[in-house]
Amino acid sequence: MRSNAIRIGIIGAVAWMVLWGGSGIAVAGGGCHIPPTTGRGDSVDIADLCFDATVLYVEPGTDVTWTNRDAMTHVVVGVGDSWGDPGISLIQGDTVSYRFDRDGVYPYSCLIHPGMVGAIVVGDGVGTDLAGVVPVAATEDGNAASTATDPAPVNGIYLWIAGAALLLAGLGGGFAMATRNRRKGAVAG
Repeated sequence: MRSNAIRIGIIGAVAWMVLWGGSGIAVAGGGCHIPPTTGRGDSVDIADLCFDATVLYVEPGTDVTWTNRDAMTHVVVGVGDSWGDPGISLIQGDTVSYRFDRDGVYPYSCLIHPGMVGAIVVGDGVGTDLAGVVPVAATEDGNAASTATDPAPVNGIYLWIAGAALLLAGLGGGFAMATRNRRKGAVAG
């Protein structure tokens, strides 16, 4: 009987982990398990819940293009929605570009995966002026952000609460069974 209580607790814990792990929620660093990277150029790859390069150094007037290589959807937006378009979801293979006209540091993140962050350092990195970020028009070959209607991302807190409730229910059920079995043994004995 005690083994049933343990099984129920384990099932609850596994259900919680499956919900947490399958939610698309990133851990610190966006779930990225490689050290932050730096680079120069005009492109950032999105792969394995990472921006590569994490910090990209560019000259003023550079068009920077993000390409989603992940099978999951990502969004590239300046911190606090300071630049970019939170309505543009990038599915695998999609790109989005922004031009950085003025010196400064422009941090950004994926709104879907908290902790998935990066920064564009323009020129000497002094004097961030958010008016210096300009969307770049889609290219003629169709390489632009997807405007297809993706299902809205599920708010991670709801999945966390559901997973925690399953865990508690599993542990509570196991405890209740163990307590009931102890009581039966005390009455019968």
